[in-house]
Amino acid sequence: MSRKGRQVHNRQHHVYPSPNQEVSTMKKNLCALITAAGLLLAGAGHAGVIGFDDIDTAGDFASLNDISPYAGLTWSDGWYAGDNGLDGYANAARSGTRYAVNGFGDDDISVASATGFNFTGAWFATAMGGADKAGWINIRAYDAANQLIGTTGNVAIGDNYQWVGAAFNNVSRLSITRDTGWYVMDDFTTAGVAAPVPEPDTMLMLGVGLLTVLGRAMSRRRSAQAAGKSST
Repeated sequence: MSRKGRQVHNRQHHVYPSPNQEVSTMKKNLCALITAAGLLLAGAGHAGVIGFDDIDTAGDFASLNDISPYAGLTWSDGWYAGDNGLDGYANAARSGTRYAVNGFGDDDISVASATGFNFTGAWFATAMGGADKAGWINIRAYDAANQLIGTTGNVAIGDNYQWVGAAFNNVSRLSITRDTGWYVMDDFTTAGVAAPVPEPDTMLMLGVGLLTVLGRAMSRRRSAQAAGKSST
């Protein structure tokens, strides 16, 4: 085989990506970059009212720690969910039929999250049939470095529900203490965490990345077309 024949033979056996393959690859790369941009722009945390009504208590108290993370949060050992059909707890649910209670009268129990959340407040009361009732509760909020964000101070509670409001942002852990005895809690409320604003350098890098992907795809297509023409 002559030199020219070998060159033609090699070109004929070289496999060039088809236009459809190029488009598919480009789409995958673009999707990856768009997804990365979405993750940067997405807000962390969640917002809503936790009423505990979706928990099956089976007519008894159910450990919230056993089903953690519940509602996206980690509940320490002392938290239990109950329903207002239990003796002495007819007033324990502010909304619906279920509520949270400091089981065994725990003094210091917590609600935590691996990602920061904004805590707005919750409703607290004491069970009407309780023998040992809490007189007050105190909520302290800590950040990821375990630094105190703020505290509600001691808030008096009784048989009627009392709203304990707060404005704690980017909370990693809430610590709830009381003087003595039991209390119930309902409608634990969180607010959405604001989406982080990407720095200009980050947006520039994403833009350059998109242009690079497009440029490489177009360059490969032109090379493949030129090679196809020369082989004919």
